[in-house]
Amino acid sequence: MTATVIVTGAAGFIGSALSELLLARGYYVLGIDNFRTGKRENLSEIRGNKRFRLLEADVTQNKLSEDVIKALSQAHLKSNEIDIIFHLAAISSVKESIENPVLMNETNVRGTINILEMVRRLEIKRFVFSSSAAVYGNPEKMPIYEEAPCNPLSPYAASKIAGELYIHSYNQLYNIGGTILRYFNVYGPRQAYSEYSGVISIFTNQALRNEPITVEGTGEQTRSFIYVEDIARATLAAGERDTASGMTINLSGTESISISNLAQFIRQNVEGSESEVIHVNPRPGDVKDSIGSMERAGEILQFNPEVRLEEGLRKTIDWYKTHQSSK
Repeated sequence: MTATVIVTGAAGFIGSALSELLLARGYYVLGIDNFRTGKRENLSEIRGNKRFRLLEADVTQNKLSEDVIKALSQAHLKSNEIDIIFHLAAISSVKESIENPVLMNETNVRGTINILEMVRRLEIKRFVFSSSAAVYGNPEKMPIYEEAPCNPLSPYAASKIAGELYIHSYNQLYNIGGTILRYFNVYGPRQAYSEYSGVISIFTNQALRNEPITVEGTGEQTRSFIYVEDIARATLAAGERDTASGMTINLSGTESISISNLAQFIRQNVEGSESEVIHVNPRPGDVKDSIGSMERAGEILQFNPEVRLEEGLRKTIDWYKTHQSSK
């Protein structure tokens, strides 16, 4: 029998990659998105798949469980047969969280509680939550292990910690089998381009437009980027492996690069770009360094990233060359 899963944030660049992978593995996928930041074109490859159904809804809606039950019944599926829910829907911008912390709380905290209630009510067997390395703040040691203390430097980080704490409580009270994945700097095709986007999307689009590539602060801050297809594989593994139940797991790249060096690499690899790299004021709430230990991911998920940074950057640049859009 085909296993049934739910993906919230299915039209985002990570959610759409995960949905494609799930369909390729034979799952029936109910994708949920309100299209605030997700894009319909991200689902163009799978909209015609008979094992994919889209529910346009907001994760903060009180009647979400009823809408899910209705969508599944229309596909002749039962709500008590949902195997996994992957909860990716969120506002994921530090900048936006500082500008609008109330909206951040509504979407990321209330939205997560709402999904947890659906998991409890519908007795969904496994729950996978996409958290963030932002929860660590500026730890003293690198790489960052999962046991490192949380130190939120932004409302975004605080919202992810709140979601994690609710999951721990639901694990204890209701035995929901929740897994927390702390994503480190995901990048790749379909990542949106705006002032709230990831740095690789911003730098690449600036270079393609011959605009100044704007490095915030000194550029000495470092990141460990992980390619979106690798994140999708690891996220699926977290849903499939019983050993991941109740665990908190880092998902990080294994290579560290400074933001200045990243800007130079992108400028040099966007053919014909006349962009100059300039420095602007540092971003409030930004962390200095970020690279995660992947020991637990290797042990529990049997996962290690496959796409090297240079390869992933070139793939991403090539994608943006044919998918440029205005901010």
